[in-house]
Amino acid sequence: MDDLNLLREERAKLFRDVYSGIKPKRIPIMQSPAFEATIEYAITCGVTPPGKTRRDIYWEPDYWFDVIDNFNANFYSDSAVGAGSIRLPILYQILGARCIQMSESGVMQHPEVHCLEPEEYDDYIADPMTYQIEVLMPRIYTALDTTPGRRAMVIAEALKANADHMAKIGGIMAQISKKYGYPAAPGGRSTAPFDYLSDFMRSFSRINMDMRRCPDKVLAACDALVPLMIREGLGRTPEKLSPDYRVTIPLHMGSFISNKQFEKFWFPSMKKVMDGLVAYGHGVNLFVEDDWMRHMELMNEFTGSIRYQFEKGDPVYIKKLFSENTPAGSVHIITGFYQADNLRYKDEQGCIDEAKRLFDIVAVDGGYVFNFDKGLFSLAEPVAANLKVLSEWMRDNCAY
Repeated sequence: MDDLNLLREERAKLFRDVYSGIKPKRIPIMQSPAFEATIEYAITCGVTPPGKTRRDIYWEPDYWFDVIDNFNANFYSDSAVGAGSIRLPILYQILGARCIQMSESGVMQHPEVHCLEPEEYDDYIADPMTYQIEVLMPRIYTALDTTPGRRAMVIAEALKANADHMAKIGGIMAQISKKYGYPAAPGGRSTAPFDYLSDFMRSFSRINMDMRRCPDKVLAACDALVPLMIREGLGRTPEKLSPDYRVTIPLHMGSFISNKQFEKFWFPSMKKVMDGLVAYGHGVNLFVEDDWMRHMELMNEFTGSIRYQFEKGDPVYIKKLFSENTPAGSVHIITGFYQADNLRYKDEQGCIDEAKRLFDIVAVDGGYVFNFDKGLFSLAEPVAANLKVLSEWMRDNCAY
């Protein structure tokens, strides 16, 4: 077996062990820069043609391999670093999206929009998929507000363009993994039902009114979304997925609602989704955005192999909670907590010292994967230099 295959097997075992509750040989290292950051870094390194902006490169897939390869060549990681949770502008432009738009600087943004009116809850609850396709999508994707024939043509064009770009990314990642010895990391994405209802259907401000004015409708809508969210994560044939398959779910609304609202509106439908996702033995990666510490006793009730990426909060409390109260037969893994701002405001030794401090809390007996509190949205210096030093120090010094 050559060196790259040995490295690939070693890395695969690190993740397989930690997700199974076994103390790995060393702390697995992940990197999760936003695609915008890797483009910015490629421009800085002179990898892309002179004069090309971040906005330009988002639209030109012929440059994507060079952008992604440049990051993987310069920073150590145990998992392949790709385009992240990329939102493809070509898809949203063809659809005339109101919900996702590109800024002048080339950043994909999610403005406050809604498409479901409160008097429509009953029709939506009765058949959410059909109601979304026939009524709601034309409101949020303006190019679909047309005749049925033309709508079908627009959808076909958008899906083809999206599939072509996603296939491009898939091919790039296969090359990157082969070149640098990364293990396969099959996975999908899903959404918490309450977050889904809030993000695109009703919006942040309107869902807060609905919880007071029509709470039963909100609860029924969340329950109606459960099977759709399970299918979003696992597809039609979950039994055929790889044993290493994991579903990623970014969590939005928990830090904006009270404990009482969380217990009533957010958690019950999400627990059903989580139970459905792990029913076939697959793991789930949760990105716990902002501070959810007041909700974590409930969140700790999720069963299966669950990785929690924390943006804010108390790592001492979380380590104790997971060590003492995780449901029997389940494995709860910590990642995050390391503030990305350290790379901007500390020197190299300061970044390493912060890692040591955190590892002494959360990584003493395993159950930890290194990643930042959130995706890196810039690699402007000194961020890049500190990231390189930190990741290589972890690779060489974080064996158990």
